[in-house]
Amino acid sequence: MQLLPQDLSFPDAEDHLHDLARVRTGKEDFGDDEYLEGLRVLLASYEEDADLSPEGRLVCAGLVLTALCGRLEAQAAMRDHPEHRDLALRPPIIILGLPRTGTTALHKLLCCDSRHQGLELWLAQSPMPRPPRARWADHAAYRRCEAQTRAMYAAAPEMASIHAMAPDEADECWNVMRQSFASVTFECVARVRSYAAWWRDCDMRAAYRRWADHLRLIGLHEPEKRWVLKDPSHLFALPALLEVLPDAILVMTHRDPVRSIPSVCSLNATARSRNDRVPDDEALGREQLDLWVRGIERALALRERRPERFVDVAFGEFVRSPLSVVERIHARAGVPTDAETVTGMQEWLAAHPSPSHAYEASRFGLVPDLIRERFAGYLSECDVELED
Repeated sequence: MQLLPQDLSFPDAEDHLHDLARVRTGKEDFGDDEYLEGLRVLLASYEEDADLSPEGRLVCAGLVLTALCGRLEAQAAMRDHPEHRDLALRPPIIILGLPRTGTTALHKLLCCDSRHQGLELWLAQSPMPRPPRARWADHAAYRRCEAQTRAMYAAAPEMASIHAMAPDEADECWNVMRQSFASVTFECVARVRSYAAWWRDCDMRAAYRRWADHLRLIGLHEPEKRWVLKDPSHLFALPALLEVLPDAILVMTHRDPVRSIPSVCSLNATARSRNDRVPDDEALGREQLDLWVRGIERALALRERRPERFVDVAFGEFVRSPLSVVERIHARAGVPTDAETVTGMQEWLAAHPSPSHAYEASRFGLVPDLIRERFAGYLSECDVELED
């Protein structure tokens, strides 16, 4: 079966993509229908708003197919392991903040601690109880994720220096959230204005309940390990997150938006460069600025009510003294930073120097004064050092 026949519109491809997911996984049950509204809005938006290139049509259809396959894999695993519902999650450490503020490096560093567990990319896409690592390559879902990751970097080699991903490494929570078709990432990969408007106001509680169920499922064999998670998109729906995991420790990273916003525009422009028939960098700059201002404003509103849940990390502080930042987070979580953990983290830092990422704010129609004006509330309330 073709991924998306040329004569098939996105809305008309709903049944086709469901059938293709069934064929690819050999499974039938997609679970409840909470995901259908978001899926249908997204498919309509791909058709009406996105102006996709032929390659972009396949990329976006692939995003949908991966999410549908993930739902099938997850439903089968949850049916086979009903005991996951009774698993109590230890208070997780959840890293959030504007994109390009050190969230990825901090996440992977904390996951060096053997007492922690992260959401590996392949398991986020195809949730199941985490198998022994030596057997990961035996799973078709792992091999599929590996092939998709290779293809992505082959198509856009510059992505490797902007945002590193690997199937066996911890990655962002959106890979689970997209199974509910409720994720900011869809509008970062294509211009889907009507979907973006829908997602802005959608109720995220069902998506977060499913996300937490996936954590219980994936970590079923290692209940003693604390989850360390990260995703900038958590900024938008913290009330829903805390309704599901009320004792979560929220690690909020901070960097001058004059640096972070053009950087995330560059990341998304690279991701969209082959998807948009006619790329419009200035439109992308406006959309991303509006998007992340809204995310910060929502996070600050929750933070004002629940300040005790937050740990602040400045980007510059993390760059200069990453292990001191780890010790502070560990102290908040009530765990010591032992010598074995420090050694493992030092080895990770030595093997992963900061990548070089060149970008120009003017390419996206952005100037420092405009960015500072839009983030004025954040800058006035933020009490950490924002200099790199």
